[in-house]
Amino acid sequence: MLHSSSRDSRSAFVFLLFPVILVVAVALLYQLIVQEKTMILFATIAALFFIICFSSIRISLVLLIFSMLLSPEIEVAQTVKREVTVRFDDLLLFIMTISWLVRMALFSDLGVILKNPLNKPIILYSSVAVVSTVLGTMYGQVNPLAGTFFVLKMIEYFFLFTIIVNYVREEEHIHQLLSVMLIVFGIICLYGVVMILTGGDVSAPFEGEEAERNTLGGYLVLMASVAAGVMISTPSRMERILIASFLPVFFAVLLFSISRSGWVSGIAALIVLFFFTKKKGCFFTVILIVFLIFPFIMPDVVEERVSYTFAQNAHFGGQIQIGPFLLDTSTSARLFSYKIVLEQVFKHPFFGYGITGFGFVDGQYFRVLIEMGIIGLGALIWLLAGVHNMIRKGLKKMQSPRLHGMAVGFYAGFWGMVMHALSANTFIIVRIAEPFWCLAGLIVAYYHLTPAESNLHVSEETEESSVQK
Repeated sequence: MLHSSSRDSRSAFVFLLFPVILVVAVALLYQLIVQEKTMILFATIAALFFIICFSSIRISLVLLIFSMLLSPEIEVAQTVKREVTVRFDDLLLFIMTISWLVRMALFSDLGVILKNPLNKPIILYSSVAVVSTVLGTMYGQVNPLAGTFFVLKMIEYFFLFTIIVNYVREEEHIHQLLSVMLIVFGIICLYGVVMILTGGDVSAPFEGEEAERNTLGGYLVLMASVAAGVMISTPSRMERILIASFLPVFFAVLLFSISRSGWVSGIAALIVLFFFTKKKGCFFTVILIVFLIFPFIMPDVVEERVSYTFAQNAHFGGQIQIGPFLLDTSTSARLFSYKIVLEQVFKHPFFGYGITGFGFVDGQYFRVLIEMGIIGLGALIWLLAGVHNMIRKGLKKMQSPRLHGMAVGFYAGFWGMVMHALSANTFIIVRIAEPFWCLAGLIVAYYHLTPAESNLHVSEETEESSVQK
C-alpha cells in the first residue's frame, strides 16, 4: 500500500508539473521568437530537458551520452589565465542532477546514494579542490568566477558517476547505455573520416576555432579499447563484425589526429588488451603484420609529426636538446612548465595555488600538483587507484560475456588514459572525463547488481532442491 501511495503521489505530481513547465517553455519560446535572446533559448531547452529528466532518467542519460561528443561549446567568460566555456552537455548534466535530487526528495522508491569504493576518494578530491580554490581566492591568485566555474565542472563528472550508480538497477540498462556509447564512437570515427577526405583538421565536432587533437586522441583510445574488449567477448557475431569493421577506421582517424599523446596512450592500451585476450597468437600476428607494413602506408602527416618532434629547426630558440635530438617548441614548452611547477610548488606545498590560480599547465599530474598541492595529488592518486581496483573487482564478478568485455576494454582504456595524462589534462577534459566516469559508473552499477542476482540464483536452487526432497 505504501509503494502504491508513493506511485500515486508521483503520478499526481507529474500530472501537475507537466502543464506548468510546458506553459513556461511555450512562453519562453514565444519570447525567443520575438526578442531573439540566446539566454531564453537556453532556458527553453532547460525546461524541456527537465521534463525529460524527471519523467525518464534513462532517456536523459542517452541524450547526455550523445551530447558528450556531439554538442557545441560556448565561451561565457574570459579571464587573464584561461577562457571559461559552457558546453551543452554541461547544461544537460546540471539539469539532470537537479531533477534527480528532486526525485529523491519526493519519491522514496529511489532510495539513498549507494555506498561504493569510490565515494571517499571522490569526496576527498572534491573537498581539496574547494579548499585550495578558496585559499587561492583569499591569496588573490584565483579569479573567484573562473575558480568556482572550473571546480563545478570538475565535480559534475562525479555527479554523472553517482547518477549512473544509483539509477542503473538492471543489467539490460547497462547493455543499452554501452550500446549508445559505441554508437557515438562510430559516429565520431565516421566524422573523422569525412574530415580526412575533405582536408580539414581532424578533431571532434564543435571544437571551436582551434582543434583539440589531444582531446580526440584520448577519447578515441578510451572508446576503441572498450569496443575491442566487447568485440573479443561478445557472443553476438553481428556485433563482432561491426566493431571489427570500425577499428581500422579508428586507427586511421587516430593517426590523422596527429595526437602524440593519443598514439602513446594507444600503445599502452594495446599492451593491456594483449594480456587479456585469449587468442594471444592471433592478436600478436595481426599487430606484427600492421607493424611490418606500416612504414609503407604511413601518411606523410604522421611522418612529419614524428620528425618534427625530434628535428624541428633550432632557430626558434627555447628548445630542449637531449643528445643529438632537439625537441620541438611545443614539447620543450611543456617540459619547461613542469620544471617551473616543481620550483614553485614549495611556496604553497599542501593545497597549491587553487584551481586556475597558476595558469595553464598541459599535464594532469603537474597541474593538480601546482593547483591543489601535495594533498590534491595524493587524493588524485587515491582516486585513480580506487578506479583501478574497482575495475579489477568488476572483472571477477562480470557474468555477462559482453559486459566482461566492456570491463576488459575499460581497464585497457584506463591505463591508456593514465599515460595520456602525462602530457594532457585528461581527467578534466569534458570529452574524455564524461565517457570515463560513465564507464566507471556502469562497472560499479553492475557490481551492486551482482550480489542480488547471486542471492536470487541461490534461493531458486534451494527452492528447487527442497521441492525434489
